[in-house]
Amino acid sequence: MIGRLLLAVLTASTMAVAACGGSSPSSNSGSGSGTGSSSGAAQTMTFNETEFKIDPASPSLKAGNYTFTVLNKGQFPHNLQITTPDGSVLAATDTIQAGGSATLQVTLKAGTYPMKCTIDGHAARGMVGNLNVT
Repeated sequence: MIGRLLLAVLTASTMAVAACGGSSPSSNSGSGSGTGSSSGAAQTMTFNETEFKIDPASPSLKAGNYTFTVLNKGQFPHNLQITTPDGSVLAATDTIQAGGSATLQVTLKAGTYPMKCTIDGHAARGMVGNLNVT
């Protein structure tokens, strides 16, 4: 009797997970691409900053909600600023010390979002990129 009950509970649990889709948000660690949707849980993506580079520099993303993790893998302080297509600041981290990290949460619509490190002279040395959102 207990065996049948356990089997019934496991079967119901499996069916419930399957009905919910059984998937989780994708995570990109510098792969240069991301997935997203206009609704639901935020997608995640990681940016690695070093002297003087943002990786990935030009990811292609789908419109939606994102949580970006910014890792400073360099030896100097860095930050990350993302602006809207019209130039307004959408999101920015505080200064991230070497070995540190920060998180940004943004909602992106279709467009090109410039990003850069705003620490003096870092953008001029190559710490720039674009989020390309479709």
